[in-house]
Amino acid sequence: MVKYLPQLIFITFSGCGPVYYVPNTQNVPVMKDKGQTNLSLALNGSEWTNGFELQGAYGLTDKIALQLNADWVESTQEPSNGSGHFVELGAGYYKNISRYFVFETYGLLGFGNLKYEEDFSSFQEIKANFFRFGVQPSISYSSKYFIASLSGRFANINYNSVSGNHYDVEFLKANNSYWLVEPALTLQTGFENVKLLLQFQLSENLTNPDFSQDYSLVSLGLKVNFGTK
Repeated sequence: MVKYLPQLIFITFSGCGPVYYVPNTQNVPVMKDKGQTNLSLALNGSEWTNGFELQGAYGLTDKIALQLNADWVESTQEPSNGSGHFVELGAGYYKNISRYFVFETYGLLGFGNLKYEEDFSSFQEIKANFFRFGVQPSISYSSKYFIASLSGRFANINYNSVSGNHYDVEFLKANNSYWLVEPALTLQTGFENVKLLLQFQLSENLTNPDFSQDYSLVSLGLKVNFGTK
């Protein structure tokens, strides 16, 4: 799948203050065979950030697949300076339901960090590490030149090692765990083993609907498949 690594979550900040969460692109490999290998890179954008992602997936057996994702995100809001980095591992089950439909579900665990600085009336900064775990089921229609996937990620994000002199430091220390629901639509088209990828994703915070985060992400990338029959 593609996505300029998301995610997974990256926490970046706007000129009006920190944005604590930006979802990464969902890796939907559409795995069909043992030995299949997918590699993708993508660019993503949200209301406050731009990002770059690298993603990979591998068919370990005829039922089990692995994935590895990485994401780099930077704030687009001047004059503040925010950035985040994220690495995610996944393992899951896949099944060819029919000739054209594939079901997959993955357990995911990722780790990252964030940093935000602003220098208005005074210099302020906040730093934090975070980890996210969750599940991501999907169903895909897959033909030779076109793939459409519906996926959803149900995840929990936890912040730790929060430091700095920003006014939100104590808030993030006291409110450091959130549950998220993130549906996504992924479209792929091109040649049999090389396709352009476009993903639209929403993010809903179940713990605190007013939490400072991005609620959508658009990703555009290139995906290459190896080892498919």
